[in-house]
Amino acid sequence: MSSHGEGGVDKLVLERFFRGEQRGVFVDIGAARPDFLSMSALFRENGWKVILIEPNPFFCDLHRKAGHEVLQFACADYDADDVAFSVVDSLGQEYRDGQVSFESFSSLSVKESYRRLRPDLPVREIRVSVRRLDTLLRQHAPDVKKIDVLSIDVEGWELEVLRGLSLETYRPTVIIMENFLDDPGYSRFMSRHGYLLWTYDAPNDIYVDGAAVPAGERLHLRARTIAAVWRRSLKSTVVHLGRRLRGQQRS
Repeated sequence: MSSHGEGGVDKLVLERFFRGEQRGVFVDIGAARPDFLSMSALFRENGWKVILIEPNPFFCDLHRKAGHEVLQFACADYDADDVAFSVVDSLGQEYRDGQVSFESFSSLSVKESYRRLRPDLPVREIRVSVRRLDTLLRQHAPDVKKIDVLSIDVEGWELEVLRGLSLETYRPTVIIMENFLDDPGYSRFMSRHGYLLWTYDAPNDIYVDGAAVPAGERLHLRARTIAAVWRRSLKSTVVHLGRRLRGQQRS
């Protein structure tokens, strides 16, 4: 069983939480390519139902050529059509034994915190349809009542995606969420909704439904979640103060 996901997170989650299970539901938002850096590919190979959601037509074509159904939408906390989407070309940058094309930075709009990292990369605009995940599941997967694994990789828009999902209705057991900038808001949001930080495998947070964790482990994970919030908040404060000081020095 070989990993396809970033840092082997897919194999880690499958073996830890779903060992021996033959079927499950995996929702992959920001699915990108069918193989390279794919969080859902390993689960598909193990017989799972995989719901792919991806706005970039280049990646959607690759999935369709591989025989996969894919929902060609961007996800957020609203429904709309003809919405601007920024496609950022990473120019074949080497990354984890492969080359990145449009996987990094492409999003509904490139957030300033991301833009500062690589202001030199070319950006073009396409028009996409945006849907809440609730809307997509209701219209395209009405048989799905429970999500086992939810993966979200949307370049800084992860919490907007989660706000478009009724967590209490679908209650994912595990949520793999990119947290590229180590944002403390992610841990706070998840904690409020009863999710605990199982581990951080850069750049991904892996959260688990607190109700699905044994009591002894729950205490350990709750402490880890609280520590992550404090650590990330402190880091964010230091970065913010550094920027303010640099700004004052320039003026």
